[in-house]
Amino acid sequence: MIFGEKFAKRRKKLGISAQVLAKQVGVSRSYVTLIENGKRLPSKRYFPTIVTALAITKTTLITWYLADIKEKITQ
Repeated sequence: MIFGEKFAKRRKKLGISAQVLAKQVGVSRSYVTLIENGKRLPSKRYFPTIVTALAITKTTLITWYLADIKEKITQ
């Protein structure tokens, strides 16, 4: 659940609610919650808006994504 943890931590550090982030990214609040709880990884089509909304680099986002996938396949 690496991605969801880092995603939630960054959102909270920025002081924005899940609802506000969802609106900025163009998804539902429940989708953000699923990501943060490790139940979903975001679709790659949302990467550009996530990068902007969380003020992170594309490299950071992809690193989180790949680390999460690696964790899941090595379990």
